[in-house]
Amino acid sequence: MRKLLSLIFISLSLICCKSKEIPKEIIPPKQMEKILYDIHVVDAYVTTIGDADSAKKVSSAFYRGIYKKFKTDSVQYNKSMDYYYNHPALLTEMYEKIKTDLEKTKQKQDTVSVKPVAAI
Repeated sequence: MRKLLSLIFISLSLICCKSKEIPKEIIPPKQMEKILYDIHVVDAYVTTIGDADSAKKVSSAFYRGIYKKFKTDSVQYNKSMDYYYNHPALLTEMYEKIKTDLEKTKQKQDTVSVKPVAAI
């Protein structure tokens, strides 16, 4: 009986742990990383706009531009985000890469903004 239960448990474990392929209608992780990166850059910019109505208009235009750039739309983006929320390991992997990329961009910006001015 124990051998049978062990066999069933192992079989179920293998089936559950099987590499799951991302559905075709979901934006692939590498592309989703790029989209999320751009969205977070836009979000950071929009927070600098004082007027809430203006910020909403500006962010909406930027989001449409991001969707156009990556040949997607808000429906597919939201569906993909739902998928990744339900697969937190994938989402965590993507955000680790996004965080690294944002930090690199910030370092470049900091380096550019502190260049010494030549003496006159």
